[in-house]
Amino acid sequence: MHESPAARYRRLARKCLAIANTFPEGEKRTVLVQMAQVWHRLSNDYGESTPLLRSIQSEQLVTQQQQQVQPKNDDKE
Repeated sequence: MHESPAARYRRLARKCLAIANTFPEGEKRTVLVQMAQVWHRLSNDYGESTPLLRSIQSEQLVTQQQQQVQPKNDDKE
């Protein structure tokens, strides 16, 4: 069976997200989510948009929230 480029890219995006979910929050997980975004963008370039984008966006939002640096309280009296 022949897989279209868009279908292959969607499959690879799903695979990246699945692998990302096996890692704790951090750089490795972020890189895998970013890879999924690239695969998804490529699938869209072939004109086949899918709901996968919602999963990627919510995963990215969670990752970004967890990576926000909290300001230090330097008020030492």
